[in-house]
Amino acid sequence: MKTILLLTVALLGLVPGAQAQNYPNRSIRLVVPWAAGGPPDAVGRLLGQRIGEAFKQQFLIDNRPGANSIIGTEMVARAAPDGYTWLLTTGSHTTNAALHPKLPYDTLKDFAPLTLVGESAGMVIGVHPSLPVKSVKELVALAKSRPGQLTFGSAGNGNTLHLAGELFKAATGTNITHVPYKSATPALNDLLGGHIDMMFASPISMSPPIKAGRLRGIAQMGLRRSHLLPDLVTLNELGIRDAEIGGWYGLYAPAKTPREITDRMLVEVLKALKEPEVRERIGNLGAEPVGMPQDEFARFIVADIEKYAKLGKRISLKIE
Repeated sequence: MKTILLLTVALLGLVPGAQAQNYPNRSIRLVVPWAAGGPPDAVGRLLGQRIGEAFKQQFLIDNRPGANSIIGTEMVARAAPDGYTWLLTTGSHTTNAALHPKLPYDTLKDFAPLTLVGESAGMVIGVHPSLPVKSVKELVALAKSRPGQLTFGSAGNGNTLHLAGELFKAATGTNITHVPYKSATPALNDLLGGHIDMMFASPISMSPPIKAGRLRGIAQMGLRRSHLLPDLVTLNELGIRDAEIGGWYGLYAPAKTPREITDRMLVEVLKALKEPEVRERIGNLGAEPVGMPQDEFARFIVADIEKYAKLGKRISLKIE
């Protein structure tokens, strides 16, 4: 939090330009390339409310799900770089870049990264209660006894939820069939209905049905346990290495958006991330508020793309 405060103070002196002083003078659109109701949508609406109040302008949330966030992301890549269209998305932004041979945009050239909004703990492995397993050992044994018969859902090919499942398969030597959906919400609904066997999803998505007994938590895929499910063991604790995978939320503008405008927006985002209520609500979504300079976030993106490119090669995964 101290880092966010210092960064905010420093940025306050960077936005004296006329363009920034006149910005914004109309409503702003925040594209969330995921369905309404999920964690990315919740984070976007939370920030949109706070920033809209600060700017005294309406902050419109535009949900554009589909193609593992590619549809909505392309809209922002093609939008005018005037500060009135922004993108709030997840780690899919870098996994798509690492694993898709042909994207309709250039991840590094078509966007101006603003900041890392928040990071979540590792993915949670949840199974339908009808599946006769209560531990990772039992899940692995069942999957090996039924190769290719067990199914897991995700928010689309190459999505972080998909990669988590592939990483689990590689780490445990199992063969589980992937079932892609347009977003995490319909996948989770099908899991709750018993139409698929399991999911690898965020703590915020999995903790309510697990606590309600509608799903059974098996393990977490982070180096640390989520505060939402503190009693659920991690794969690392069980001696299953190199299977850590979590999630994050990032904010972007179209490339060539004036630096005066992105600095102005960053000031307000960092202010919002300092607010106790905002921090609590992001924490309730299973994430930890971050906030960082634009250049640092740009380096983070490059490193994340390299990480998942190596993972794709390791598990022989390529999204068509």
